[in-house]
Amino acid sequence: MDHALLKEQRIHGNPMYPVSSYVMEDLDYTTIMDCHWHEEWEFTLVTRGRIKFQIGTEYYEVGAGEAMFVHGGELHAGYRIGDEPCAFSAIVFGAEFLSSRGYDALQEKFIDPLLQKKALPPPHLTGREAWEREILDLIASVIADNERAAPAFELTTKARLLQVFALLQGHMRENAPSVPSADREKVERLKTVLGFMHERYASPIKLGDLAALLGMSEGHFCRFFKSMAHKSPVDYLNRYRTQQACRLLETSGHKIVEIAMEVGFDSLSYFISVFKQHQGCTPSQYRKRLAEGAAAAAES
Repeated sequence: MDHALLKEQRIHGNPMYPVSSYVMEDLDYTTIMDCHWHEEWEFTLVTRGRIKFQIGTEYYEVGAGEAMFVHGGELHAGYRIGDEPCAFSAIVFGAEFLSSRGYDALQEKFIDPLLQKKALPPPHLTGREAWEREILDLIASVIADNERAAPAFELTTKARLLQVFALLQGHMRENAPSVPSADREKVERLKTVLGFMHERYASPIKLGDLAALLGMSEGHFCRFFKSMAHKSPVDYLNRYRTQQACRLLETSGHKIVEIAMEVGFDSLSYFISVFKQHQGCTPSQYRKRLAEGAAAAAES
């Protein structure tokens, strides 16, 4: 199975400026970030509530004012803790953005060890230490500047990110031990089955097909999947299909029943029920809200 199928398809920035910022507010559902990966590095700053982040097979509880670092290629996800809504902001950037134009001392001493994962930043920045607080302030400034396109934000973003990694230098885990082989195997197995779902979501997928991919019984597979993805295989697949339906509702004029079929549902009533469960509204209401939002934006 090609694990690129699990890779997030969103393009972060552009070749001239491979940086994107995201602000997610009032998240009142349990899974706020499905399992995915991308080549870019990411800092995620929690701005409200508490979030349990999964990176590979490790979990971190991150509260408001704290941040996570995710290295390129790492499988990661996020889950709300408690009943209160949560919020986070993120800056996602290609490593080449920080790389030197030519091979110099900066590239050799600082950037290459990061790229090769010989030096690993701490994944959880709590703000307990002064250097952490300085980093958290820098990350918040980077996100704010990118969101409002502040003057020379491209230049200040690069400067601040380099400053972040300069502050991290004394706190890297150098030549960190590799992930235990059993945990690596779990992550690779999850990538395999999620890749299969992402590739074939529009077609019927049986639980037995997924279990067979990993050579497991259906019962064993369901327990494994839920332990890794925090939801059943059916729940995950339905959520993914709903996300694809949202994109079609946003970008196509297809009828609701046609969209239901295109994303793998053979029952319109079941599609509407699942969609409402995940989005809090019906597909028709979702499309109506999009139209109203576009009209309001055109008037302003």
